[in-house]
Amino acid sequence: MTFDKIIKMIAKQHHTTPEQVQREMEAAMEEAKTSHDPAVQARWNTIPPKGEEVTLEEFINYIASIAKFTS
Repeated sequence: MTFDKIIKMIAKQHHTTPEQVQREMEAAMEEAKTSHDPAVQARWNTIPPKGEEVTLEEFINYIASIAKFTS
């Protein structure tokens, strides 16, 4: 499933727009990046960015890959 399809599916399930889903997910990512909780930072630092910062698409793909291994 592609990133766009995932965002659209979530938006449909929550009766909102894909843009709103993306904004909320990016806000949650920002909270994780700036968290003072060592456990959150340790987990965040396991996500390998392709550039300087992890993008929302990279984050979704990373979480999806983890879900495959734990299912």
